[in-house]
Amino acid sequence: MIKFLLAIFIGTCLTVLLASFSNSNSGEVSKIEFDSTSLETALLSLGDEKLLHSMPSFDEEKAKLGYELITSGRTLYKGKKSKLISKHFVCTDCHNLTKEFRNVGSESTDDRLSYAINNGLNFLPASTFWGIYNRTSFYNGDYVDKYGEMALDSRDTLENAVQLCAKYCSSGRSLKEWELEAIMHYYKKNELQLSDLNLTKNSKSQLKNNENLNLQEKIDLIKSLKGNYRQSYSATFLGAMPENLRKYGENGNVENGEAIYDRSCLHCHAYKRVTYLSLNKSRLTARMFWRNRKNYSDKSLYQIIRWGTHAKAARKQYMPRFTKEKMSDEQLNDLVAYIKQLAKK
Repeated sequence: MIKFLLAIFIGTCLTVLLASFSNSNSGEVSKIEFDSTSLETALLSLGDEKLLHSMPSFDEEKAKLGYELITSGRTLYKGKKSKLISKHFVCTDCHNLTKEFRNVGSESTDDRLSYAINNGLNFLPASTFWGIYNRTSFYNGDYVDKYGEMALDSRDTLENAVQLCAKYCSSGRSLKEWELEAIMHYYKKNELQLSDLNLTKNSKSQLKNNENLNLQEKIDLIKSLKGNYRQSYSATFLGAMPENLRKYGENGNVENGEAIYDRSCLHCHAYKRVTYLSLNKSRLTARMFWRNRKNYSDKSLYQIIRWGTHAKAARKQYMPRFTKEKMSDEQLNDLVAYIKQLAKK
């Protein structure tokens, strides 16, 4: 009899403990720490639709493989070194991996440059991979002019966007299934958290008590959350600036120009790190650009920044275009102002 009662007691305790554990891991925003809650978890708890590439969690080992593929173009997989994705580029030649704006809802070129200077980041032609998991559109705007149907097929599908980047943007090859999976796990690991957003006290309060919200309040809160970060980035291709609009550095910010030169141009061109053209901060290099400031050749900053170059059979390395959202005309003039000063030293 005693054994029977003891068994009932133990069973009851286990039931209570399991119920408590289940409740603490229910996924409700009100039941977990606000700062450690992912944006996706919060949106789903409010009834938002899942992302097309939604993942319940990430695997640390797969995310590590993804990081190595992104930064080195290859990794060690099943005891063997994998084949390079591209012999010419790695993802970080064009993409940062960290936050690029103080306010993650911003797309201002001035904000982006200021944040890069203050945080030691490169000022690159492509958007950061940080938070890309939470975006819903890719290769937006004028990228369709460059990639045609491929851009359209990739606009709402992160996996397709990754494959397009791997094969065409990096002059490489399509990813194998395990490589794509690893990169997706890396993206999931670096998804946005609620703490990354600039939320009002009211929004935070609503999130912490989301079970008390009615349907319209949840819809409004979803809209508010999505207005606090970039679901996509714009892309506007500009042609070479007409000669009559070129300021040739007049009234340009030399300090900003030097930062752009260091964080954009030299990122790829210092010691021919990526490209065939070696650049430095010498007077000779600056004079080369200054002499060509008025023409439309690849040595004119007004031409090369906006048009870039194209991959060729014997020269797969190419320079990508800086859209107006990644470098403004004012910043281009700042760059020229720095080159002008350097050329005359």
